[in-house]
Amino acid sequence: MNNPHISAISGIALLLALAGCQSVGPDYTAPNFDLVGAYTPEIPVIAANQSKQDRWWESTTDPVLNGLINEGVENNIDLQIAISRIRAAAATARGVAGANGPQVGASVNGSASRSTSSRANGDQVTDMGYGAGIDLSWTADIWGGQTREEEVAEADYLQQVYLREDVYRTMIADIIRNYIELRGAQRRLALLRDSLDLQRQTSNIVQVRLQTGLGSELDLSRARAEVADLEATVPILQTTIDRSINAISILVGAQPGTHRDLLLDASPLPEFQSSPPIGIPADLLRRRPDVRAAELALISATSQIGVETATLYPELTLDGSLALGVTGYGTGPIVRTAMAAIGALIDATLYDGGERRANITVAEEEAEQAFLTYRQTLLSAIEEVESAIYGYVGAVAQRDSLIASVQYHRDAFEQSRVRYVQGLSDFLDVLDSQRSLTTSLQSLADSETDLELETINLYSAAGLSVEDVERYANEAGVTLANG
Repeated sequence: MNNPHISAISGIALLLALAGCQSVGPDYTAPNFDLVGAYTPEIPVIAANQSKQDRWWESTTDPVLNGLINEGVENNIDLQIAISRIRAAAATARGVAGANGPQVGASVNGSASRSTSSRANGDQVTDMGYGAGIDLSWTADIWGGQTREEEVAEADYLQQVYLREDVYRTMIADIIRNYIELRGAQRRLALLRDSLDLQRQTSNIVQVRLQTGLGSELDLSRARAEVADLEATVPILQTTIDRSINAISILVGAQPGTHRDLLLDASPLPEFQSSPPIGIPADLLRRRPDVRAAELALISATSQIGVETATLYPELTLDGSLALGVTGYGTGPIVRTAMAAIGALIDATLYDGGERRANITVAEEEAEQAFLTYRQTLLSAIEEVESAIYGYVGAVAQRDSLIASVQYHRDAFEQSRVRYVQGLSDFLDVLDSQRSLTTSLQSLADSETDLELETINLYSAAGLSVEDVERYANEAGVTLANG
């Protein structure tokens, strides 16, 4: 005849033996994307030197820009938010690991009572007691659901680390872009003021000719109109400058206007003495923090399938307790007690209307979405590099053409002004050639700014090396796991 207690113990022992031997749900396997080994356009050579440890922004000789970048690293609000999310994710991972381990509780109690006899002598009895107990509870990870939970938490934590590094990458690029736009606007403003001085000189020439009877009121009105048109552009450029200064202050975590005195004086566009670290497209799997973050989201979603799958199977919980007590302090007899207990509970859901199966399906679809997001993030990263290459090459060609254009327009203006003073051409020729020169100078300044911006786009699209990511993570006080 079978002993039911022995059978129950044997069943529990069997379940415990299975604990840790398997984890339900799929194991993560890195997707193998069929990437072409080269970009469509040819990679341009920006500088002969490779930046040290790929910190390309440190190759600029602009001390103001370097100071702003350092200030942004220290105080940028988005970066601080990202660091806080890392700490929160790390705490969540610790919490999950703690919740899956043994749970120990303790209790202490005391009691005191006094009773009086109803007899004539009125005897009194005092009784005091103390007790203490320890409770222990542990749920066995038989099907690996708890292991999967910890994998999810770890992947979520590492994802936040890489998202922080992507904020670092984009923050530096945004600071430099706004700085370039600021210096470009200041350059255009300086050119505009030079054009204004030139146009005022022309207006004075027309006025002198009018006084000597060689000019006309129409020519003077046209000259003055050109001056007014140029003057109307000055406030627009000044507004652009003011907004860029405020944007930079926000990016470095300061109040708008904080850096006005520092940035108001015009300076040349910054130059970078190193080339961007561009490798083959597959390198973006390693270089770009946003790509790594997208893969970690896929790892987390894959492990979540196992978490949901584990709910289909029975759950074994072991409970234990130890209680000690002492009563009788006072006038009564002292009684000492000790009690220990251990138990096991197998919890299984027999019917839930398909809820758990539905949760597994949801987890599988979320994993599919994470896979597609990962693939899209990688393709977008490659597209950013290719677009930046095209943009840089086009900006170089445009700038070179505009350099020649400015020289031609300058020659045409000088010739038209000499011919006008000599009475050999109409004043409209002077106005037209001067307007064309002003426009070409502004276009050249714009193209030089655009070239710098395309250069930054190329640097930013190339991303950061894994070594940089690990170093910055260590500086922030977080530890990266391999892979």
